[in-house]
Amino acid sequence: MRLIMTLLVRDEIDVLAACVEHHIAAGVDLIIATDNGSVDGTAELLAEYADAGVVELHHEPAQDYEQGRWVTRMARRAAEAHGADWVINGDADEFHWPPSLKDALSTVDSEYGTVELRRDNLVADPAVTGGWPHRLVLRDTESLSTRGTRIGPKSAHRGDQNVVVAQGNHGVSGPLIGPAAPRSPMEILHVPDRSYEQFSRKITNGGAAYAANTRLPTEVGWHWRDDYALLLDGELPTVYAARQRDADAVAKGLAAGTLVRDTRLRDRLESLVPQAILPDALRAMR
Repeated sequence: MRLIMTLLVRDEIDVLAACVEHHIAAGVDLIIATDNGSVDGTAELLAEYADAGVVELHHEPAQDYEQGRWVTRMARRAAEAHGADWVINGDADEFHWPPSLKDALSTVDSEYGTVELRRDNLVADPAVTGGWPHRLVLRDTESLSTRGTRIGPKSAHRGDQNVVVAQGNHGVSGPLIGPAAPRSPMEILHVPDRSYEQFSRKITNGGAAYAANTRLPTEVGWHWRDDYALLLDGELPTVYAARQRDADAVAKGLAAGTLVRDTRLRDRLESLVPQAILPDALRAMR
């Protein structure tokens, strides 16, 4: 099986090495990455991984966040140039599980062309200090958006030279892609909130990009747009702080089962350091 991952990134230096190291060790043969004008060292780190032979690096300078079009371009290249049997269209803050991805995908019957991947957010335990892998050890089994709806699933799909990937990577279509499997052998551990600095940078970049895009409906990317409005009004720091769980909220969540302790990602990243492609970059995640 040839497994290719696509990755669209902008200013993801705090999580990028963890994402690349995890997925390559999990069986991804190559990551096709597009850097969208990063200024924090992300592009340079991707170039190092490209030199190591595990990333094919492209650059997209446009600042209007045409994610669907850009990821479609990468997903088609995965099939055309690299003979992908399966393609994962990922984000840098998503960790596909289990860490034996080819074994998982090999269980999907040949009549099915996609698998839907549930995402659960990992959130911080306020009693823990250190880098985000050490703090984000509580899994939110509800993982609700700010509108009270569950965050959307993502999908992996069989390689198709004419695939179309939807904005947000939430769905795919294509002539060679069959129906979705009734059960998924994979899930995603999602780490969207690693620090206020990282979160505000994401909202600044993404909100401005969506604001500059006149083609997409305003409902697309609504969560970034809503937080961008808070940022412009100077309210994002207060709102962000209110979203963080204190010790009492954690205790209640654990008792109710809406939070569960989950150290799988922390333990996984620790175990990868000795065999990492760029061990110093991975150690910086600690």
